[in-house]
Amino acid sequence: MNNTFLNDNQIDLMAGAAVTSYEFTADWSDALHAAVEYSIDEFGIKPRKSAALLAVKIAKTKWMAASYAVKREVVQ
Repeated sequence: MNNTFLNDNQIDLMAGAAVTSYEFTADWSDALHAAVEYSIDEFGIKPRKSAALLAVKIAKTKWMAASYAVKREVVQ
């Protein structure tokens, strides 16, 4: 396994995997594990804890944006 750092794009892709996981499980800890597994599978890099937690934080932001967009459409 490679010990290099993840770039912003890779962390964003991990966040996407976390959002998908949360969509099906409604559990952020499962989303964290999904983000870590995605990094290992796709990039061959075991992410540091800070990178994995950043991916989950970005995923939470994406989830909030999606939920606000749905609420806005329902109101209109």
